[in-house]
Amino acid sequence: MKNLTAQVQMLGGFCLTIGDVSITNKVQQAKKPWTILEYLVYYHDREISADELVDVIWSDDNNVNPTNALKTLIFRTRKLLEPFNLSTQQLISQNRGSYCWNSEVPLSLDSSEFEALCEQSKQPGLTEAQQLEYLLQAIRLYKGDFLPKIAWDPWVIPVSRHYHTLFVHAAMQAIEILLKEEQWDSIIELCRHAITIEAHNEDFQYHLIYALYCNGNQRQALEQYRIMVDSFYNEFAITPSERMTDLYKLIQDQEHGVNTDLSLIQKSMQEKREHSGAYSCEFTVFRDIYQLEQRAIARTGDSIFLGLLTLALEDGSLPKSSVLTRAMGHLGNAVTSSLRHGDVYTRYSVSQYMLLLPSASYENGEMVMQRIIRNYKKAYLRKDIIIHYSLQAVAPFESDS
Repeated sequence: MKNLTAQVQMLGGFCLTIGDVSITNKVQQAKKPWTILEYLVYYHDREISADELVDVIWSDDNNVNPTNALKTLIFRTRKLLEPFNLSTQQLISQNRGSYCWNSEVPLSLDSSEFEALCEQSKQPGLTEAQQLEYLLQAIRLYKGDFLPKIAWDPWVIPVSRHYHTLFVHAAMQAIEILLKEEQWDSIIELCRHAITIEAHNEDFQYHLIYALYCNGNQRQALEQYRIMVDSFYNEFAITPSERMTDLYKLIQDQEHGVNTDLSLIQKSMQEKREHSGAYSCEFTVFRDIYQLEQRAIARTGDSIFLGLLTLALEDGSLPKSSVLTRAMGHLGNAVTSSLRHGDVYTRYSVSQYMLLLPSASYENGEMVMQRIIRNYKKAYLRKDIIIHYSLQAVAPFESDS
């Protein structure tokens, strides 16, 4: 077994390679033998007692005979190593009741290399270019979190958190350096990779959208913003920050260039898809329309009402994410179909819609809100979700002068 080095992937999944042969747990197989192998490989620099392995595998099972169960499991673990055509008894050694990976077959772990590169990037005296090179090498190695198939095993959780924290820190450091150099393509590539690992990190989303915008891809930036908003609402129940909505408004305001042909400008402003219901817009746009209406009613004296619809369980708490996503989809459809073509609404939070109702009276506004709720209940029969609504007249704009 001399001159053999086993290459090990632990970030983003487990794969053990010796020579030209690889084994991986991507296929559906029993979990426990792989867990034993992964544990012995990760802690390859020490002997692991039988009691420690039993605690890793059967910490919550008091009905197991640990001595016999562990012997059986070690046998099944060694069976996983048979494709290498090496002595599996030697690859996993046993010594006086303890087990370890045989040091005669050295292991090269991507997790260890990743951490070493992160540490090298902190060396004093490095130029920013040298620091960036170390950081980018580390980021490329990080294909995903540590052993994701057993992410919730007690021994994996702190290890995974450690590497994940290192990754986020390395990515943000690299972004800061790339921003100084205005290397937009590199920022876009880095952020897209980072988002596959942590989609709800607003910093990664923000810098991706900003880099797309600075690189001249305003439409892609706006599309990425909309994807991010939908993901934050539906998957993570997170509302985008004011910083993010301000960036959206900046990009939207500057999407168009100089054009003196008014007919072309009108054509570019027309809706690109048929829309039979009310107008749905981002909150920043809704806010501008609200302020415009404030100014209009100050001059005309007309009335307009602001409505708010909120979904909640009977005790006032939020439903679980999958239920909330479905319910908010049905409520959005009910709002669209219940309002007039020229009415405007927006999603205000993970569980709320806000709308503007040009109405002659509060009673008319209430009728509209009740119609929305009826249409929602026709489409979605779940009874444990309650819709609360509130309605308030929009106050006219008052100038300081």
